[in-house]
Amino acid sequence: MRKFGIIVLLIITSCGESEIHVPKEVISAEQMIPILVDVHIVEGARNGTLILGDTNDIEDYYAKIYEKYNITEETFKRSFSFYNSEPDLFIPIYEKVLDSLKENGAVLARKGIQSTKEP
Repeated sequence: MRKFGIIVLLIITSCGESEIHVPKEVISAEQMIPILVDVHIVEGARNGTLILGDTNDIEDYYAKIYEKYNITEETFKRSFSFYNSEPDLFIPIYEKVLDSLKENGAVLARKGIQSTKEP
């Protein structure tokens, strides 16, 4: 009877959702949020057009992001790839990124700054 109880306990615990282990070399989810916000701002601003005569390549902007957050390109790419392969972790990150981008847009709108791009 004792063996049966142990087997049932093992089955119950093994059927639960397994926790996803984030490797130590991966940027934490909380740290990824502001990094991804900045990445989206740069990507949006540099979407195929020159900004005020800017001749910098997009890689220059990414380098500034890496510097700002004291990370390397390799660390960012490794972290992005990890989270991208784990939707249960990535979706909540992107929900917060989108919330932040919406909030930034609302702040700009309140200040009277509007996009010059046609829809």
